[in-house]
Parts: sequence; structure tokens; C-alpha cells
Amino acid sequence: MICPNCRATLLRKERPDSVCGKCGRPFALDPKVHGRGMHDTRIRRVVDKATDGGRRNVTVTQLWYLARTGNPRRGPGPDTSLSSRAAHSIGATLLVALVLLGFVVHGRSFAVLLLSVGTAVSALVYGAALSTRNAPVPRAHAHVLPTQASFRSMICKRWVQVYGSLPPGIVDDREGRQPPPYKPRPGTVELLCPDPAVRVFLAANDLPARLDLALAAGLGEFSGDGPVVVLHDAGVRGLQMVADVRAHRPPRVVVDAGLPLRAVVGNEKAVLLHEDPPESLREEQPEWLRRLAREAPDHAEWLLQGWFSPLAAVPPAVLESAVERAVREARAAPAPELREAAAAGFMSWLHSPEPAVEDGS
Repeated sequence: MICPNCRATLLRKERPDSVCGKCGRPFALDPKVHGRGMHDTRIRRVVDKATDGGRRNVTVTQLWYLARTGNPRRGPGPDTSLSSRAAHSIGATLLVALVLLGFVVHGRSFAVLLLSVGTAVSALVYGAALSTRNAPVPRAHAHVLPTQASFRSMICKRWVQVYGSLPPGIVDDREGRQPPPYKPRPGTVELLCPDPAVRVFLAANDLPARLDLALAAGLGEFSGDGPVVVLHDAGVRGLQMVADVRAHRPPRVVVDAGLPLRAVVGNEKAVLLHEDPPESLREEQPEWLRRLAREAPDHAEWLLQGWFSPLAAVPPAVLESAVERAVREARAAPAPELREAAAAGFMSWLHSPEPAVEDGS
């Protein structure tokens, strides 16, 4: 690796205990110790792009998504087991073939021997078919590399140990370290966002004060009667939350500013995660899901399979711009009947300055 301090190329033996053998200065991350792509120079590049050179604050969770080196995902496995009928057919065919082969090659006695062997083999095939038929189908799965716990340890502990503080512009979004809330005037926009990392991001960049809005983590935190902006993941929970807000606050303008499905479904660059959806979701589909199934059946099926994309993985510049645009739309909506017109979502990765995720090399 290259020393982040003196830029010398170092072999593994030349950097014992994460100390450069050329300049004698320590560094925080070593890819041989902390994993592929985890080294100071790359993290600094990602931080500089995400924070716009320190002009924007970004949370540790957002940095984790931006600095990821992989997002392995696996869909639900197909049922490749044999049915009992197929097992019977295979066994019978095998027996007939062996008996005929025995008569042709060595006569009756050898055919009887092959019949015995074939019967045993057929029984094994049938037993294997039954066992595979009852085996569980592989479940869908997705995760981010490195893990969040591992990355947090690298940045919040190891990096701070070496450099004395987090990288410039990076703030810790752990519980209890959130910036103080901003109290807006009555009737202002209230922004509902269940993701604590995103709420910390918004507060750390003074968006509540700049846009005169209140941040809320759940329905129970609403206090006013102004427009509501709902900021959420691209997934079942987020879309259901929008429906719940509209059901509980019918007189108010509700703007769905969540990460739209069209930005992540089929997008290989998007971060995808998986969780098992409620078992009753297919049988008792809410109205918004039935409507989505009619308009975009592939999106509805994607949700029913349990996929979602986290809001905190949206590039910070895109997220900030989306919130500003959604708040303007909420204020401009003259009546609650225009809520549906503002429900399409405002974020797109197709025409936004997304920081490229490096390959970790």
C-alpha cells in the first residue's frame, strides 16, 4: 500500500503495527488488516467528495454506504427438488434399462443381479428426491461490505485514535449525539423521517433553520397543522408510512419525498437490502400496493419479495437537494386535494451529481 503521509510504497513487512517504515508516522487503516479498500487515502477521497471539501456535514452511516466495497445480494433460490412422480419415473426407467442391459450382455442371471442393484439405486434416488423436496428454499439476502459495525469501529475508534478526531465534515449519528432540534413557527412544514442518520444529516447542515421546518421521527411527534413532507426508504415500510400519514392527517398536504422505486429497481449501483415482508402483505394488500401492482407490477413484486433501498445511502448532495425541492412543493400546494400531484417523489439518480463509489482497490 501507499503511505498516506509520505506517499511511499510499502510492503506488508514495512508497515508493522500500521506505522510507516519510511517516515515513521502511523496511519489508521491498512487493507490487509481492515479489508479491501479500507485505507486512509481512499477514505479521504470519499470524504472530500461527499462533504464537498468540508462544506457539507455527512454522518458516519452515510459515509459507510459511500465507502462500501461491495453489496452482495442473492435472490430467493428456485425449487430444484424432484417431485415424487419424477423420482418414480427415474427409478422405473433405470430398472428397465439395467434389466435389458443384463439380458443382452450376460443373460438371465446377470439381469437378476442388475435388477437387485437397480432396485437399491432407485430407492436411494427416491429417498434423495423426498429429502430435497422437504428442504427449505434458500432465502433472499443482501448485505453491505464492510459491515456497519466494522466500519464504525474503523472510523469512530481507530481513525480517531490516530488522528484525534473524525475526518473533517463527518459527524457521528449515534443515539444521544444528535444536534439539538430546531423549533419552527406554527403552521410551518413538518418533515417526517424515521431514519436517525438522515435526521442528523439534515440538522447538522442547518436545514431545519434554513428551510424553517420541524423534524419528526414518527407520527406521534407531529405538533402543528402545516404541510407534511415524508422522507423514507424505497421499500414497503416507507410507502406504508406515507399512506398512514395521509390517513391520519387528511386535512393536511402530504408530500411523498421518499426515495422512488424507479431509482433503485434494476439499478445495479443502488444499495439493496432485504427483510422478510409481513406474511399478510400478499393476501391483504393495502390500496397503495394494489394501485402499484396495476401501474408497475415489477415494482410491486420487488417490494413483495422484501427488497428495499435505504435512504441514508442516497448521495448527500442529492438528498439535500431533494429535501429542499420537496419543502418548496409542500409550501406551494394550495389545497389538500393536490396531495396526489405531489406524490411522485423527487429524487432521481439519473440526472444528479452522484459521487461514484470506488471499487476499493
